This record gives sequence, structure tokens and C-alpha cells, in this order.
Amino acid sequence: MTAGADKLRLFYALWPDEPTRMKLAALQQQVSGRKMRAENLHLTLAFLGNQPHTLLPILEEILQQLPLQRLQIDIDRLDYFSKPRIAWAGPKAAPAALFTLQSDLMLALEKAQIQLKPIAGFRPHITLTRDAPPPLAAEIQAIRWEATEMALLQSVSSSQGPQYHVLAQRTLP
Repeated sequence: MTAGADKLRLFYALWPDEPTRMKLAALQQQVSGRKMRAENLHLTLAFLGNQPHTLLPILEEILQQLPLQRLQIDIDRLDYFSKPRIAWAGPKAAPAALFTLQSDLMLALEKAQIQLKPIAGFRPHITLTRDAPPPLAAEIQAIRWEATEMALLQSVSSSQGPQYHVLAQRTLP
């Protein structure tokens, strides 16, 4: 599917509160590469790619209907995806509720017949830098993230890099 005037590049993510976002941004000092803008840091649950704007009501309804609970995520390691050359932070052991949330989301998208690229597996992470070498250290002081916000976001390309716009948001109970 190609991006056009009627297509939006979309994804669902856990969206950090400002104190957590600033702690995540501070981790960027420990890795090399092209840094993500602090306001863009997030944990992707499902990347939808380019979707017709007419699907927004369905996608917003999926967000509102998901069974949600607050998640406590300990961001306690740095790691690396070699093919896209991404340095990232994430949990050594993600809570089971995070995997359940992502699985429930994928099932809801499938039920609504939303076309997605197949994914190899869910690996919870926050991209810190792109065009990066592997981090020098894997261990970091843990950041405890009380994840309370889930959002449907649009990614818009700009000369300063991608800009993320929250289209719909939900507070986890």
C-alpha cells in the first residue's frame, strides 16, 4: 500500500508521562546514533503502516474497547536491533500483562480485518537512536514506568524527522 492523501501512517503505543519521558531521553546519552526526539519516545504495541483515514473510527473504537490495566514496566537494559541499526531500551523481563495487552490488540485488529504486515514477534522496546552502533553496556539503572496511557498515533514525515500526533488516547484504569 502506498501513502497517499487518504492514507495515514499509524501505530498504537504506550505513551509515557513527562517524567518518564525525560528519564528515557537521558538514556540516549549512553548510546550513539541519531537520537529520537524526546517527545517521540514510546513503546509500540502495533504498527499499522499506511491505512485509509476512513478506518479511524474503527481504530479509535478498538482503543476504547480493549480490556486495559495499568502496567508497571521496569526499563532496565539497553539492546540493539542490527538490521535497522536501532539502539533501544526495554525490560529484561516484561510483565505478562504487557504481552496480554499486545495480543488482545492484535486479535481486535484481526477481527476488524485491519491489514497489517506480519510481525515476527513482539519485543517490547523504546527506540532511543537510529543509525546506531551496538550499545557499549547492556545494564542500566532501572527506570520504573507506571504506564497509564495508551494511544493511537499518526507518524508524519518532516525535514526534522518524524512527528508523532496523538489521534486518540486512553488512560489505563
